[in-house]
Amino acid sequence: MGIVIDALAIMFGGVFGSKLNKSGKENYRTLGIGIMMICFVGFFENMYRVHGESIISENLIIVLFAYIAGSKLGEIIRLDERLSNLGKTNSTSLNAFVDAVLFFGIGGMQISGPIALAINGDNSQLLIKSFVDLPFALAFGAACGKIVALSALPVAAMQVLIAATAYFSAAFLSPEMTAQLCAMGYVLLFFSGFNLVTEGKHKISNVNMLPGIFLVVLFNILRDLVERIL
Repeated sequence: MGIVIDALAIMFGGVFGSKLNKSGKENYRTLGIGIMMICFVGFFENMYRVHGESIISENLIIVLFAYIAGSKLGEIIRLDERLSNLGKTNSTSLNAFVDAVLFFGIGGMQISGPIALAINGDNSQLLIKSFVDLPFALAFGAACGKIVALSALPVAAMQVLIAATAYFSAAFLSPEMTAQLCAMGYVLLFFSGFNLVTEGKHKISNVNMLPGIFLVVLFNILRDLVERIL
């Protein structure tokens, strides 16, 4: 039920927001700044913890490696270019769609919500996520149009996949791996906001960074294999 409600919140926000009066460039900048602020908080929340009088991080190196290596891999395979070519006649809409999917589809509650639903039957986190997503969907819709509503489909699909994975393999998504995936997601989202603020004049391709997410998963799988062998 939580997955459906969150998807409906994004769809409603995207469609209704597209009918609101657009405030032009300022609308993009305000949305971009809001995204960047959320990303700062989300990244540090997942990367750092307080231990006594010190602030420590056990996952920062892994996330930085995934970010750098993933970006390089994305450049080599020309991921951004290939995806843009799929929507050559409407690249602006494609970029808006990708940005919306990244914003709504990556984050702490996007991962922890479906896990709580699958393991404990708890919808509360997904319901909270839907309340958070609705105003941002309205802003995205006003800035980018109805294409934002379609982002609800891959977001819901990812939630179903995460819930299924958690249900059939509860040990797969360790707390460390969850934190790393969330932090990597916030890195990608930060550059979505950055590109909105700069209006694409200094665009940094966050699409090319997507392989970094898979590198985080691969690293954790390899680490678990090594630990079992040793």
